[in-house]
Amino acid sequence: MYLMKTILRRLVGAVQDSKGSPVLGHMKTILRLLSVSLALGLCGCGAGYTFTPWTGPQDNWTTGPGGYVRTVDNVPIFAPQQYPPKPYFVLGAVVTDNEAKVAKAVRQQHGDAAIISVESVRRTGSVVWAAPGVYGVTPVTHTTITANVIKYK
Repeated sequence: MYLMKTILRRLVGAVQDSKGSPVLGHMKTILRLLSVSLALGLCGCGAGYTFTPWTGPQDNWTTGPGGYVRTVDNVPIFAPQQYPPKPYFVLGAVVTDNEAKVAKAVRQQHGDAAIISVESVRRTGSVVWAAPGVYGVTPVTHTTITANVIKYK
């Protein structure tokens, strides 16, 4: 019986801090703070792109008979120098780092498609890795995509 009481005292002591306060009593506070932190982290993500509305005249924008077009999340994205086959309005420009965010911008700005103006990849650093007998350097890059969000007439 004495051995069992000793083990229980050690277990209770293990779940107390240095002042003798029970750690499990603070668990509710920790869980509350964790849930608030997660909520703030998820809500603070933002759109993931920068949108600038077009304010100039809506001229007869260039159209084409066909061209290279990728569909991302059911949104057509025309490659640089490729134009839609029918007339359109330019809603604005979006700058982001991937085509999925371009498609998201098209949907959120109530557009029908996007025309990529510029897509650039620049090297921002390197990661050096090694294993027994081999080593390598992997470049770290950052992609920037600028696209026009369009709405068909």
